[in-house]
Amino acid sequence: MKRLHVPPGWGNSGFVIVIPAQNEALRLPVALGAFARDGKARDIIVVANGCTDATASIARRYPELPVAVLETARLAGGVGEARRLGLQAALRVAPQTEIVATSDADCVVMPGWARIVLASLSRADVVCGRVVPDPVEFARLPRLVRYHGVLEDRVSALEAELQGLRSPVIHDPLPRHNQTLGASLAFRTDAYLRAGGFEAIPCHEDHRLVDRIEAAGGRIARPWKLTVTASCRLLGRAPGGMADTIADRTTRPAHLTAETGRLAWRARKLYRAITVYDAVPQPYPTMEETTDVLSLR
Repeated sequence: MKRLHVPPGWGNSGFVIVIPAQNEALRLPVALGAFARDGKARDIIVVANGCTDATASIARRYPELPVAVLETARLAGGVGEARRLGLQAALRVAPQTEIVATSDADCVVMPGWARIVLASLSRADVVCGRVVPDPVEFARLPRLVRYHGVLEDRVSALEAELQGLRSPVIHDPLPRHNQTLGASLAFRTDAYLRAGGFEAIPCHEDHRLVDRIEAAGGRIARPWKLTVTASCRLLGRAPGGMADTIADRTTRPAHLTAETGRLAWRARKLYRAITVYDAVPQPYPTMEETTDVLSLR
């Protein structure tokens, strides 16, 4: 079962964003509200994947911007298939679209998100945003989980910084990050289509697509200032996704303690490598800082 609703005038902007949603009636309006306030990213298509709540009707009737809705039965390919089908439907309706992007129903894009995406795509084929945790939900997680998360993000950022210092490229200048997540991804449409689009798989469809584009010579930008705030819920929608990862960490404190030690060692090593370039690395986080440290710059 597939049913497509397209409101009048939808798809004229040349910039389409697909949001997969599965029973997201509570969170979807917040996600849509962020795009409405952004102003430049107004052609949204929500893929209501096997929803049994009011997700589809909320999207269709959303008052602040026109939203296309693709309703499907439960998709075996999960979030990857939802993204794929949503963009296929969007490009059939609006074949002139020059930029396609994705986010998630439990995420909130930053003010000016579209402006940074458009600027980055003027010199790149793909732009990846940085995901930061919802501060209220993050503060409710166990202290060790928070500390591990901050260290993990810090190590990733330091790796990106060191790579940028060693091999600078015009399309991905510092400050930059190392994340590749479907919560904030945007593509030149031609690059997306040449790579075959998202695979119909329940997890890691984002990494796999960007890896294919990069392997074919595509330019990937990861600007530090491009952020999206994601929920820290423990019951998610995508198997192996962020919610599953967080939930697993809450049940394995011994493993997490050991992993935190390895991350701390890696962070110190990266700090030392960065100082060779006369760059100033960020302060090393303490346990007391973890409830407040949600970004690294």
